[in-house]
Parts: sequence; C-alpha cells; structure tokens
Amino acid sequence: MLMQMLCRFAPRRHRVYRLISRLAPDRFEAYRTEGGLIYLNLHEHPMMVQMAMGTYEPAKHAMIRRHIRPGMTFIDAGANFGDFALQAARLVGGSGRVIAIEPAPETYSYLQRSFELNGYSHARALPIALSDREGFADLQILPLTTAHTLAPLPPQYIYPKVTVPTRTLDSVVADNHLERVDMIKIDVQEVELEVLRGAEQTLRANPQLVMFLDLPKRIEMRRAIAEFLAPFGYTYFPDCNEAEPTREIPPVGLEVAAIRI
Repeated sequence: MLMQMLCRFAPRRHRVYRLISRLAPDRFEAYRTEGGLIYLNLHEHPMMVQMAMGTYEPAKHAMIRRHIRPGMTFIDAGANFGDFALQAARLVGGSGRVIAIEPAPETYSYLQRSFELNGYSHARALPIALSDREGFADLQILPLTTAHTLAPLPPQYIYPKVTVPTRTLDSVVADNHLERVDMIKIDVQEVELEVLRGAEQTLRANPQLVMFLDLPKRIEMRRAIAEFLAPFGYTYFPDCNEAEPTREIPPVGLEVAAIRI
C-alpha cells in the first residue's frame, strides 16, 4: 500500500524512481496504470517504478493513444509485464484483439495474471519467442527482465538459460485468425531482424499498420533492418516524435515508430 501511494503522489524524477526501487519490498504487487492493474516488482529496477507511475516511454504511450481505436488489433512482441499491452487492451476494447508475446516463464505468468485481473478476455498472452523460423531456442535470463534475449552474449557473460518455443509472427497471426493487424510493438533485445523476417507476410498484408521498433545498438544490425524494410516504404519517427519524420532508420537512439504514408 505504501509503494502504491508513493507511485501516485511522489514527484516524477529519476532520483525518486531509484529511491522508491531501493525501498520497495522484493515482491510483486498490483499497481494501477492507464491500462489498468499491472503486477510489478518495483525492487527489480527503477524502470518498474516508472511503469507504475505511468512515466515509462511516454512518447510511445502517447503515439499508441493517438493511433489505436476500438476494434483494432495490437501485437506486442516482447511484452514484458504488459505495460503497453494493457494500455492497448483498454483502448481497443472488447471488440478488439491484443496478442502479447513473452517467452520468459515468470514474466509471462504475471503478464497473464494482469490480463485476468483486469478482465481483458480479448487479450491473450503467449509463452513463446518470435523468430524467423519455427522450433526452439535458448532464452538467456538476465537480472533485468527487459534484457532477456535469444541473442548470443560474449563468453564472459554467463547467465541461466531456458529453452522456449519459437514461432514466426506470420504463423501467430494465422493461428489466431487475425483478419488485420493495426499495430505491432517489437522489443526483442537484438533479434529484431529475425522477428521482422518472420513477419514479412503480415507487413505486406497490412499497409495501414503502425509499428514500434526498439532498435539494436550495433550499426550493422540497423543497416540490415533498414535494407529489409526498404521495399515497404515506411516513414520513420525517431523517439516516436511525429513532428520529425524521416525516410531513413536513425543511426542513433533506441526507439522508432514506422508508418507507411
């Protein structure tokens, strides 16, 4: 209860986020956000405090708010605890669909619990990873839940692994009988290109689609993503700022939105 009160009334400052994270007990509790109630462990990282306070990636939340409407379909690849998926579930309403993909077992379980807590029967969580092929892969479980990755790490970094099923986004769309997809968020820690390759049919079939990409840091990976997406004719919005469109994948920064105009 104390942490929930702090998240409602404390100043929105990075120093405050860090302080609340340190003071918070190491357990999951439900916090009220724009999308409804979400299970979070604030002790994990100040980022979780930002989610609870509604200040995490505000430009992306605002762009979702501007573009999504009741009855639409939203896919969240790398949903984590569901900050964006819950917002979308509230906005699309019962006539819409939300598919949230989260391969890490514990994170998936709390994501599913959050959907159930809010009564979002039109939102479905899938315990899989997206890739460019069907099969299985090792998910590396890092201390920060948002950093779990299928990508290989340098040999000096040794973390626990869990084997998870991999699917293509195209197959997920087909299996869930989605006639159209209106918005996709992709935050998959260095395997964005593989996810995009497995979504080619979906991207081609949905010219109205709004896409959010958390880009890899390595410039060669950004170039490969730019080359793959070039035929689709996207306009990009770095940091989800619709006042600054560009036809090129930005060379720096992590977040970009993409729309075919």
